Amino acid sequence: MFLKTIEVQNFRSISTLKVEDLEQINIFTGENNCGKTTFLEAIFQLTGWQVQNLDVLSSLRSPSKQNLTDTNGFFYNMDDKTIVLKGFLDKKSYDRTVKIYKTKDRNDFNGQNDILQSSLSEKLNGQNPKIIKSKVNIENGKTVPNSFNLIGQALVALNCTFPSFKVFEHGNLIRGLSEIIKDKDIDKIVTLLTPIDKRIKNIQIVENSIFLDLEGFPKLLPIELSGDGLRRILSVILSIYTVGKGGFVMIDEVENGLHFSTMPKFWRGLINAAKEMEVQLFITTHNEELLQSLNKVAEEENHVSMQSKIKYYNLKRYVNDEIVAYKYDFEKFGHLISNGNEIR
Repeated sequence: MFLKTIEVQNFRSISTLKVEDLEQINIFTGENNCGKTTFLEAIFQLTGWQVQNLDVLSSLRSPSKQNLTDTNGFFYNMDDKTIVLKGFLDKKSYDRTVKIYKTKDRNDFNGQNDILQSSLSEKLNGQNPKIIKSKVNIENGKTVPNSFNLIGQALVALNCTFPSFKVFEHGNLIRGLSEIIKDKDIDKIVTLLTPIDKRIKNIQIVENSIFLDLEGFPKLLPIELSGDGLRRILSVILSIYTVGKGGFVMIDEVENGLHFSTMPKFWRGLINAAKEMEVQLFITTHNEELLQSLNKVAEEENHVSMQSKIKYYNLKRYVNDEIVAYKYDFEKFGHLISNGNEIR
């Protein structure tokens, strides 16, 4: 079940934005401050929906902060107008609406503190909507620990991950791989890496280091010898693998840490992992070389079948703060990129 249409209202820097006809792999381009990262965050909140999910988003932007330092920052123009996030999934068999808003704390007689609430309205197979809520107390602009309250359970659980750059650190790779090795699933990761380097036979962890078992080599080799590109690819594949089938993965500014020579391998690994795990991807980039690389990789014989599942969107913010998503299918995008048209 993939998201096909998303509507965002009053969330961070986005007043209104509607993105339609989403595919399995969705690439978002646009100038700085056009709302690309915010759009990914909106998807993350739509899938996670509970109000405490905002704490996760806050920590992604400011890893050292554990609580919401400024709850107003999630509302467009900080005016506390209700945030509305709508998602329509395949064949419209399931859709959900998430609303985030503030109410006054009835137990606060001084009127200084608020309650931050999130409601989820679900409609499955045309049935009447079901509404559930979550809330957390706010004092002096920060969420109060242990004040989270959930009323009800979602009909459909949507799994989503938004890997930040710290996911690509060595320690996180070790932890992620260790769990997979314990579950005896490392063969699946090796299979997903095969399109990138056919020599990889196994991955092992020795003395808190990652080693590759490469065909033709008498000893295990440290992954560092393969360059940063393979570690980055491995990290993204782990994110796709751990979110599970039918999950959603957001990758912001995907080009960071990638050398242009690694880009084709990166796309092959990403496309193969998304296909095998049936995961929907939402990716932002500024890099024209990366876009050209994806276009060439998708034309390769092994990936032709995925062309119809790749969609490009260019977000443009106008003077009146309106944001419009201009969409391109693979054929149209290929024509633009091959003729040197500016699409970033």
